[in-house]
Amino acid sequence: MAELPPVNMDLRSEARHLLSLWETLSRQHISMAAGCACGAGGVTLLLEDFEQDIADYLLGEAERNKRAEVISFLRDHAFIDTTQLWSLSFLLTALIDEDNTVMPSVDVRTGLLKRLGRTLSSFAKLHGSGE
Repeated sequence: MAELPPVNMDLRSEARHLLSLWETLSRQHISMAAGCACGAGGVTLLLEDFEQDIADYLLGEAERNKRAEVISFLRDHAFIDTTQLWSLSFLLTALIDEDNTVMPSVDVRTGLLKRLGRTLSSFAKLHGSGE
């Protein structure tokens, strides 16, 4: 059996940070019209409602750039067959890979964390999470 490459702890730490951020953000309500964030006077969404769009963006970018390893990783570790939905929590948990069983290449991990980090940080800045 081949020895696994060492895990980049910085990438694992970044994945943990983004998972924590996503868990916080996904529960927040945002107002899409006049009114406060609690929903009075406007349409209210959870940031979780954008989860499918975020994952579709990651997949679309990988497809445009012909990144087969990224596409495969996303489909294997972020898509839930039974619900036909994406899960950013599943994706980030796979990127943490505590058991060293998933181990995508450093390039795949770095790229996904960078893109997801920009997206989640943007949501956090827009919606007051202090990120």
